[in-house]
Amino acid sequence: MTDATGTEETPLLARLRAFALEGREAASGDGVSIGYAELLERVEAAAGGLAAAGIGGGSTVGISIADDLQHLIVALAAVRVGAWQVTLATHDPVRSRQHIAERVGVTQVIAADAADALPGIRSIAWPVSGGAKVTDVAEGGVLLLTSGTTGAANLVPLSSHELLIQAARNSEYASGRLFKPAAIEHNNSKRHRLYCLAMGGTNVCRPAGPFDTIAYCRRHAVTTLDLSLMQAADLAAGSTSGALGDTAVRVSGSAVPYALRRRIEQNLARRLYVRYGSTESGTISIAGPGEHDETGSVGRVAPGLAVEIVDAAGAALPAGEVGHVRMRGAGIAQGYVDGAEQTAKRFRDGWFWPGDMGSLDEGGRLTIGGRADDMINLNGINIFPAEIEQVLEAHPDVAGAAALPLVSSIHGQIPVAAVELRPGGVVTDRELVAYAREHLALRAPRRIVVLDQLPRNSQGKILRREIAAKFSNPGSER
Repeated sequence: MTDATGTEETPLLARLRAFALEGREAASGDGVSIGYAELLERVEAAAGGLAAAGIGGGSTVGISIADDLQHLIVALAAVRVGAWQVTLATHDPVRSRQHIAERVGVTQVIAADAADALPGIRSIAWPVSGGAKVTDVAEGGVLLLTSGTTGAANLVPLSSHELLIQAARNSEYASGRLFKPAAIEHNNSKRHRLYCLAMGGTNVCRPAGPFDTIAYCRRHAVTTLDLSLMQAADLAAGSTSGALGDTAVRVSGSAVPYALRRRIEQNLARRLYVRYGSTESGTISIAGPGEHDETGSVGRVAPGLAVEIVDAAGAALPAGEVGHVRMRGAGIAQGYVDGAEQTAKRFRDGWFWPGDMGSLDEGGRLTIGGRADDMINLNGINIFPAEIEQVLEAHPDVAGAAALPLVSSIHGQIPVAAVELRPGGVVTDRELVAYAREHLALRAPRRIVVLDQLPRNSQGKILRREIAAKFSNPGSER
């Protein structure tokens, strides 16, 4: 594809140029208003500077820039010159950033602050300047770090072409105004902001310093508010009577209990969308308004993707039966950067196995039961953590719960759980155990600990390995 001057460019940049011709707004916010035409001018100028600094098709750059708009400009400029990029988040420790840079072979770090440079790696100060107009075309891409909640984090390579395919499964971005309170240096936030641009929507940038999410959404006419489970729970708890009106609220990243879905619809927004997906695949399915019920379904699979429920050997299971989730289709990653063992485990015979358990009903609705590695086997009875968590989170004093298996010398594994109470909650661990037994019988947790806060990573996902450490002498559990 070529631009107006005859210069070749990638499909992603060509699409942004089409939006520029339509006069669309690319980014907005407090003190921010920029159209696609101006955005592309800045991207081209930055691409010239990167090329002059020796960044091109053989480069892997680290980006350490916290500002939403500036980060997007650099990300697009890196794609423009054919480089691969990985976010080295400014909020992460130097050791963590250094480790990621070494894993992917970062050749240069682009940083807005000299303090974010890394020892032994060439640093390029942002903003860059100088350099001739880039005329060559070579498709670059992004390297995205998975959450790492169940082990070492993997690095997922997605070309700009694959990002375009994934973006198309988020059609509401096409004419909307997206706001994600999470910083752009988080994997999910960066990915969806790139989706938004690829669909011709407007990114509403995060303001500097603390802000009121609901007031900010109203001020900037946000049409889609994309939240983590933790963010959604906090906003719903502090709001009443549909505070966001017709603004669509999307929640993803973890299972969303039915009780929380109802609370969001009643207190926060009438239009709730619960999304299921992964870093490797992008959005797989979405349950929208009118599709939320006690089953906890995440909706029907997006067009162009195939999802199957199979046993451990890969044999298809009947509708309604719980098994391993596997999927295939355009836009799904083909493996990990430096994880041969995980690549072999997750990418098999043309299918991606995300490690989730789930079921498909007769109508094609997908329900996720939890991670296969988290499943609890009590004397041959399979118990999904979500079963226990939904019951505990229905207790009026419980704000959140996490269930997990504990090794037992007699039963193989026993279910245990940790809970975080709502403000003012006074229920005890023994009372919760009795409550769970009343609702779950043999499937109830044998022990429950009450924590001030459930341990979570920076994206709000619960860290079960840290919870397991709260239970002393696990090998002696009977």
